Amino acid sequence: MFRLMKKRGTNQLDDLTMGLVNAMQYSDSDVEYPEFTDVKPGEGVEPEWFYDVYRGTNGFSELTAINQYVSQEAMFDDVGELMMGVALVEMKHMDKLGDFILKLKGNVTQEYDTKYVEYGTDAREAVELGIKSENATIAEYERLTARVRELPQNGTTKVTLQLLAKLIADEQHHRNMFRKWLAEHKSENHPSDQ
Repeated sequence: MFRLMKKRGTNQLDDLTMGLVNAMQYSDSDVEYPEFTDVKPGEGVEPEWFYDVYRGTNGFSELTAINQYVSQEAMFDDVGELMMGVALVEMKHMDKLGDFILKLKGNVTQEYDTKYVEYGTDAREAVELGIKSENATIAEYERLTARVRELPQNGTTKVTLQLLAKLIADEQHHRNMFRKWLAEHKSENHPSDQ
């Protein structure tokens, strides 16, 4: 009767995955996702702006990253754990972007093609491709940030900028993890080290 119960989110699996990726250190846990309660359609932010980063057929969408990193985890044992950890965070990104797009009354069922997914031929190339992908994704999120900053500010733009800040922080964290892996696995015989 006198127990204090922990407040739970409405989606306990969402709570679990958030805790998992933060505990595994593959996410920048200092930056949090915003709540989407203040997001309203028609306040300047268009859901279509996020389709390319959600599941676009390109080298920077979250779905492309998930496909790339999960496949690389299977292909290259030397870097498998790192790739799967990063892939889990990318899955959380896609989940949050999907919720955000739907809150804006957008569509999350666009077509997808794997033609832009690059896998590499060894662990080192996989990590280098990861850096390339993270750079492209960061650039796209920064472009979206600039676009949203030009809008009249309201609850939707504020939450959008908070969401983009979280996504950028995680992508920068991934890039740093990949760079650290490369530095720790420097090989004089690998052409990219020349």
